[in-house]
This record gives sequence, structure tokens and C-alpha cells, in this order.
Amino acid sequence: MRKAWWVAVAILIAAAGAWVYGALMREENDSAQTVRLLAIAEEQSLDLSFSRSGRLVTPVPDEGEPIAAGAVVARIEEPGLAQDAADYERQRAQVRARDASRQEEVSQLKADLAQIESDERRLSRLAREGIAATADLENLQHKRDAALAGIRAREKEKLQLDAEEASLAARQAKVRRFESEGTLISPASGRVLTRQHRQGEFVEAGTPILTLEIASPYLRVEVPEERLSLFAVGSRLRVWPQARPDAAFFARTLSVKPRSDFATRRNWGLQSRDLKTFSVRLQPEAAGVIAGQTFVVEAKKN
Repeated sequence: MRKAWWVAVAILIAAAGAWVYGALMREENDSAQTVRLLAIAEEQSLDLSFSRSGRLVTPVPDEGEPIAAGAVVARIEEPGLAQDAADYERQRAQVRARDASRQEEVSQLKADLAQIESDERRLSRLAREGIAATADLENLQHKRDAALAGIRAREKEKLQLDAEEASLAARQAKVRRFESEGTLISPASGRVLTRQHRQGEFVEAGTPILTLEIASPYLRVEVPEERLSLFAVGSRLRVWPQARPDAAFFARTLSVKPRSDFATRRNWGLQSRDLKTFSVRLQPEAAGVIAGQTFVVEAKKN
């Protein structure tokens, strides 16, 4: 008798548990009722950094200052770059001076060649008449050959000087590029959220100098799959700060993350923690949303 009684109690407990679980599932799957979920404002930020290391030589904008797209944010100075650029410029000037001297020598050799050829034609006529010696004519021919060889040598020297000039120009352009990388240009307009470095500090390549807020914060809400139809992309939802229900405004659904995940701690009070949710991003239609604020999102069928 006692065994039958315990079996009946177990059956009653199982039935009650099944009924409660079914009620909860019916409530969760009832997409017709109003849904309220918690959302958090997440900043849309951009970290600005240099691609080279150096010391900051200009002031860095402080928190809250606006920055326009294309504006100079800061500059760094890398030790030795300016000296390298000046040294390459000096070497290029020396190469140009050597080329100018070479051109003068070529002009002088061509003038000497013209004089030698004139004398050679005169002595050749006198030698045919038997007035001048043949040895003098041969001497002039040797001078002509030497002048031609000198001109060819100077022309080959021009190729070497051009190669040196091109090499130095490439090195100088590389240094100039490094100097240009020492200027940080803002790729977008925004407002400074955080400043990590100040003027005079040495910064490593890739280290953020400041964090720029490029747009107003958006709202991130975790939605169960059975409620996802209420958060269609483009829909308008009523939103208010969790501490101020009287300050309600509207937000528009921007995107739905195409992958579900378990609900995080901040939504445990409004939904079961074992539910898998989709991350939905909302764009507030009101100004003054601060990153980190918590909001209540209300969604219902129209």
C-alpha cells in the first residue's frame, strides 16, 4: 500500500512539473504577447595608431574634442630620418656636380677633336703634295683616336652617374615616405573618447594613440529565436533607459547576427539562461545615448 502511495505521489509530481514546463514553453513561444528585453549601448569606435615608432612632437587631442576626416591628429619624429634625408640630398648634389663636370669635359674633348680633325685634313693635303711629313699626320691621327676614346669613356660614365642618382633618389623617397608615415591622419570624423599618449612620449608602431568615436552608440540586444520575428531588419521598436521609463524613444533594427549563442548574464532576469539567442543591433533615433547604458527594448506584434 505504501509503495503504491509513493508511486502516485511521483506521478503527481511529474505531471505538475510537465504542466509547469509546458506553461513556460507556451509563454516563451507565444509571439503575440509583448516582449521586453535588456539592451546595452555599445560604442562605435576607431583606434588610431602609427605604423612606425617614434616620439610624439605635437599635442594629442584631448577627450571630447571633435576631429574632422582628413585632419592631422598627431606627428612623431623618428631619430635619424631627417639626417638620412639630408645626407641623401647631399650625395645627390655631389652626383649632379660630377655630371656637370663630365659634360664640361665632353665639350672640351669635342672641341679638341674638331681642332684635331681640321689639322688632320690640312696635313693630309700637305702630305700628298710632299710638303709635310707623314709622321706628323700619323701623330694627329693618334690624337684623334685618343679624343674619341675619351668621349666614349665620358659617355659611359654618364650611365654610372644616372644609376647612382636613381639609387639615391629611391632611398630618399623611402625616407620621405617614412617621414610621411610619421603624420597621423584621421580617416573619419568623430569625437575623441580616450587619449592614451601625450606629447613627448615615445610610442611603438601599432600602439593606439587615441580612440575615436565615429558615430553615436548602437544598442545590442539578445533575442530568443522564437521572438526573432518581432525584430525584423528595419522595424522600429520602443526603447527607454532602464532607470528612466519616462524617457522612451524609438530605435530601428539594423542587423541580426547570423549565429545564435547562449544568453548572457545581463538577460537572465528577463529570460531563461539556457536559451540560445541571436544578437540584434539597433540604431537609436534619439541623441544622448552614452556607451555602457542599459536600456529596455519593447517589441510586440502590430
